Amino acid sequence: MRAICTMALRSPALAFGLGWAASLCAGAQVPAMAQRAGETAPLERAVNMPRPPLPGGVAGLPQPLAPSDTARLARIFALQQRGDFALAAQEAERLEDRRLMGHVLASRWLRPGAPEPSVEELYGWLAEYPDHPEARAIHAMLRGRLPRNAPYPPAPPDESLSAETDVVPEEREPPARGVSRDARLDRLVHGRAAEGDLNGALSAVTQAASGSYAALLRGEVALAAFQKGRDEEAWRIASEVAKQHPQLAHPAFVAGLAAWGSGRPERALTAFESAARAEVAAPALRAAAAFWTARAAIRTRRPQLYVPWMLQAAQEPRTFYGLVARRVLGLAPGFAWEREVAGTAEGAALAETAAGWRALALLQAGQRELAEQELRALWPIAQGNPGVLRGMLAVAREAGMTDLASQVAALVQTTDGRPRDFDRFPLPRLEPLSGFRANPALLYALALQESRFDAKAVSPAGARGLMQIMPATAAYIVGDPSLRGSAGLKRLHDPAFSLELAQRYLHHLTAREVVDGDLIRLLAAYNNGPGNVARWAPNLRHQDDPFLFVESIPVDETRTFVQRVLTYSWIYASRLGLPAPSLDALASGEFPRFGSPPLELAEQPPLPRASTRTASR
Repeated sequence: MRAICTMALRSPALAFGLGWAASLCAGAQVPAMAQRAGETAPLERAVNMPRPPLPGGVAGLPQPLAPSDTARLARIFALQQRGDFALAAQEAERLEDRRLMGHVLASRWLRPGAPEPSVEELYGWLAEYPDHPEARAIHAMLRGRLPRNAPYPPAPPDESLSAETDVVPEEREPPARGVSRDARLDRLVHGRAAEGDLNGALSAVTQAASGSYAALLRGEVALAAFQKGRDEEAWRIASEVAKQHPQLAHPAFVAGLAAWGSGRPERALTAFESAARAEVAAPALRAAAAFWTARAAIRTRRPQLYVPWMLQAAQEPRTFYGLVARRVLGLAPGFAWEREVAGTAEGAALAETAAGWRALALLQAGQRELAEQELRALWPIAQGNPGVLRGMLAVAREAGMTDLASQVAALVQTTDGRPRDFDRFPLPRLEPLSGFRANPALLYALALQESRFDAKAVSPAGARGLMQIMPATAAYIVGDPSLRGSAGLKRLHDPAFSLELAQRYLHHLTAREVVDGDLIRLLAAYNNGPGNVARWAPNLRHQDDPFLFVESIPVDETRTFVQRVLTYSWIYASRLGLPAPSLDALASGEFPRFGSPPLELAEQPPLPRASTRTASR
């Protein structure tokens, strides 16, 4: 006990986990996240980051085009953009290296007002350039030109890395043997469980699944029972699955939550420890299980187990529970903010592929968007070639492709296990129209989660821009109905305006009765809508425990969203050298509050009606 108290005195946040022993240990305020050498960057770098030097190539990367062709291609693309197609065609005839002609022709034909290509020209383009990112658009153009019943070539496959692909290395678990998920069965089981029909859900599993897949589904049914407050049923289902399939972490973790929720800490300790030791567990789940094992150790008066298990949770600093554990133990965040310098090997490996060569050449010609499309088209090759994947990352980073660099940094981490925090958690030049009136770390976290800093992003539901704001929501926030129209939609893609809308919406939501300043409920409302949160939040039984409250959120997407955004906000607080009050609160066992930004950022002018400020990705 003396050792525990000594550690609590050194790290007062540790005291919250000691439960019955906390009153024996003195404490003080948890220190804010401090700026450490090599770990942070001042906020000024976030709002004054220079744009990449385009066109003309990127320093440090191969430049495969001759200077004469570089200048000529830049002129060709500029001429076509302003509609001077005849002069552009004359310039194209003078190109010495014609490996970008597929892009030149596609850029011309797909532009409004351009001379229509013949059917023969379209056939020829598809035969010569089937691997180009414009191939599907050219194919669609050809189909539109052919008679209805005329034969046409098959559509080119689209195997590019989608901007929608969500990659979080810490949430990827090793594959369980024999598991191949059936989307229809998943929907059926989850739908019945969500309606409270546990028996119907379990019956569907029994009829259509077996082995590890059936075990995972039954664990998910148990989680739905726990989230509905049916702890005993959740325990019965999950503990039985965990006993039969000890290699699976998730059912054991759910059993631990159900036991904790029903006030049976001994059961919870056993279940959480089994989950933490299970073979099939994502790093984030393993950290969660270790954290809860530490909590259960104190609840069952086994303080000697607390620090070892909390240390295990702390081994995953890019996860929700891992960062809370590090703060509890007084450990530094431990991020790798060093910027990697592009080497010749990465660029050379990329240039050896046709798409990689074209991407580098397009960068020389000032065509960054086309270059990014070519890099994304490399994904089928890059999956089996770590050198090409690292080359994609190097080029994306050096060319200022923030969204792609962040995505590829996470993908590279899944192949070699080495975090690249500088790229994965980027710091592009961003600032809301009226300045920061919410913590910048939180806004950066939301932008990373919502769009990965892609200002052009449009969701299937119609949410737009950096912060994925729905047009109707935007119109409501600022009282401007024009934001529902075509002209208004363009404004939603202005990063500064999108950030302004987001922070105004945060302030609006935090005043709602269902949120009342609570950051967890605020983030849930931002994702799931305040009306939905008002329906389920008051019914959650665990209103006094922030961790159990988060685990009880009945919407999977929203529960994941809350944990990710909080985690990312703490990571950005480290990089920006800002406090992380929500991390301090959770480390002390308290619900975090939506606070004000640092004082030097608080005084800002009112929002103008039209945006004149721009921000790069």
